[in-house]
Amino acid sequence: MTRARILIFGVDGATFDLVRPWAAAGYLPTFSKLLASGVHGELESTLPPVTSPAWPTFMTGCNPGKHGVFDFIRPKGDGFDLVNATSIRQPTIWDLLSQAGLKVGSMNLPVTYPPRPVNGFMISGLLSPTRGGDICFPANLIGRYEPHLGRYRIAPRVQYAPGAEADFVADLYDLIETHGRWGLHLMQNEPWDVFMLHFLSLDVMQHAMWRFMDRNHPRHEASAFENAIRDGYALVDAAIGRMLEQLDDSTTVLVMSDHGFGPLHAIVNLNNYLIEKGFVRLRRDPWTRFKASAFRHGLTPSAVFGWMSRLRIQNLVARVSKGTRNRLMGRFLSYDAVDWSRTTAYSMGHVGQIYLNLAGREPNGVVSQSDRKAVLERVSNALLELRGQDGRRLVTRLVPRDDVYHGPYAGHGPDLHVVLDEYNMISFPLFATNGKVVTQQIRGDSGCHRSEGILIARGRGIKAAKTVAGARLVDLAPTILHLAGVPVRPEMDGRVLADIFEATPEVTYAETAPDAREETGLGVEETAEVEERLRSLGYL
Repeated sequence: MTRARILIFGVDGATFDLVRPWAAAGYLPTFSKLLASGVHGELESTLPPVTSPAWPTFMTGCNPGKHGVFDFIRPKGDGFDLVNATSIRQPTIWDLLSQAGLKVGSMNLPVTYPPRPVNGFMISGLLSPTRGGDICFPANLIGRYEPHLGRYRIAPRVQYAPGAEADFVADLYDLIETHGRWGLHLMQNEPWDVFMLHFLSLDVMQHAMWRFMDRNHPRHEASAFENAIRDGYALVDAAIGRMLEQLDDSTTVLVMSDHGFGPLHAIVNLNNYLIEKGFVRLRRDPWTRFKASAFRHGLTPSAVFGWMSRLRIQNLVARVSKGTRNRLMGRFLSYDAVDWSRTTAYSMGHVGQIYLNLAGREPNGVVSQSDRKAVLERVSNALLELRGQDGRRLVTRLVPRDDVYHGPYAGHGPDLHVVLDEYNMISFPLFATNGKVVTQQIRGDSGCHRSEGILIARGRGIKAAKTVAGARLVDLAPTILHLAGVPVRPEMDGRVLADIFEATPEVTYAETAPDAREETGLGVEETAEVEERLRSLGYL
């Protein structure tokens, strides 16, 4: 196949549930043209459909059991640590395209910090610090362009709080404009064969403001910001349109999202439920008993955040040292209150992940490999008994680890995935937000991820005005390599999406797989800043 120049847009959290009707109504003219001139279809995300495992899956064409990233966070004794780009244990498309001699550009993509040397340029995304640390390669890239383009920024500055919608929306719109302006300029002024621009803002906005748009949401509220999400999509649409105007017909265009979006009705504190069922046991010392009682009576993270929001000081949290924050969190009930010698299963992670307290994997594991299946069955049966206040079963689906992960790192992933109320509910990612089992998200979020993202492809040899079914996020890396004329790696779990092409593609494969990459941790200050950003966005 002839090598194509490729321009990729990652629109974080985009869903056809919104794109199609708004494009048809004239609000998204660029999306409308792409839908009419290319092939499109839903794009199945990872399990869970979360940013941090999804983008490494996109970049490697491998499932998390091979690339090693299962969430933003991972268990570490009584706490957790954060993932970064070196946690991705497989080569990415930026590595493989560079090795093949192609010029690449990657801008704002999550889980790319610290940026790796590439044959081109890279500006890292969401999990990047901004106070120190080099967020780009080459190191002087941003410095060269800031005098002309203005200050570059990675993520929102304003944290959502009820009553502060105007500042929140204005900040996200400015972030879209900033990324669009930089993307257009770099596309015009840097050499590239494959260039990708990622837009973060829509994901953040949909989390916070879905209920204003969705009149069927149980917490719907009439608001002057009813169309804020739609207008955010329109800004992304315009930014993509300006970049497409610079292209000729020889460039292949891909528009995709890492996951979709939909309403969020409630949060489930799975650890509270596991305590009720006897799988999580707390320490029996007086201090832990006092904390447990205080937690049940309202001394909780959600209460503190509520007080801060009412005082409009939630954006000042980032200025507090990590040590002070950890001491504050220690006043609440958390993982350090768990008696691991009597605990067999616990929850940690977004959407709904259960880990068994396995001997040999966990620092104080008590569940043997021979007992793993039986304990997992007992936990699963207990979860199926979980009911809402109306008596309705909350668990839609339970997915064991072995059904979704395979590879050398599969054993590091959660043992069980819990899909709650068709993703209308998710679990709190850390210990618990308050003393209830079913509650509201700390920030009051009303939207959350769905498994069905979007895929649109346009270019020479690609079908026009057609739909495609069965596309998966893991399929995009091999498809991009094929479009670029680079052999597909044998370790990839994805396939070249043959259905998007007018003629059946002749796919070539590399003969050997590369060695796994080594992981290195971030510095203390870098980790503290990234952790605080995740907290401000509602991910912790």
